[in-house]
Amino acid sequence: MVAVIAGLVLAHVWPVPKQEEGFVDAVLEDETDNALDLPWLASWSAMDRAARKGQTCTVISQEPGPANTTIELVSASCEAGMAHTRAGDRIVIPESVPLAARPDTIRHELVHIFQRRKPEVWADFYRRSWSFELFAEPPVGIPKEYVAARRSNPDTWVKPWACWMGRHWPVQIYKNPQSPQLRESRLMWWDSWRSQMTDTSPEGWYNFFGSQSQEEHPNELAAVLLTADDTATEAGRRLQNWWQSEGLRQGFSLAA
Repeated sequence: MVAVIAGLVLAHVWPVPKQEEGFVDAVLEDETDNALDLPWLASWSAMDRAARKGQTCTVISQEPGPANTTIELVSASCEAGMAHTRAGDRIVIPESVPLAARPDTIRHELVHIFQRRKPEVWADFYRRSWSFELFAEPPVGIPKEYVAARRSNPDTWVKPWACWMGRHWPVQIYKNPQSPQLRESRLMWWDSWRSQMTDTSPEGWYNFFGSQSQEEHPNELAAVLLTADDTATEAGRRLQNWWQSEGLRQGFSLAA
């Protein structure tokens, strides 16, 4: 189902909060915060800031993690309780993540650490094997309302825009831009050939990738497929073949 063309309806249904779009003058809110996070904080839009209002990421404990990482256990509310990675090879685990889920969570986040360390290696794989190209800026022509409503992700923020097959751009959108919540978003697709936004995955997507829990960016797709040891999908088979050759050569490993 086509949700809206050229964003004209969105401008009336989803008004943008009356705040500046960028977090240009990013500052640390607490003296215990890490200065390495400033570029990430500066990437937030007004909606990203509103969605994180009242959250804290106070570090409760630190311990060495796999592959020379640091695992930080943080406040339950951090990123709405969602684990993620940050600069300095840090895997951030909110204390609300159940103990039983943490091993697989760490494996998933370790993939993101490898993506941070050698982004060009992953970008080459995405381009050659998945027909994905990564960009730092949004596509020309996409309505500004969608850009403002895109939910930022700490594991994809450096090049958050991804284009599949030269035309299809997945965009994770806040469901309610007037009161955005990190856990309340939906995946939309911008078709740059038709200048149209839709909530329907492009033709051929499910045949190649299957149905995955996180489809907003190839970084997330790769982490999901590798953690699941997926070989049922064509995307998963290509990823596993690459991982067992180029990945291991690059020093990537999820072994305990």
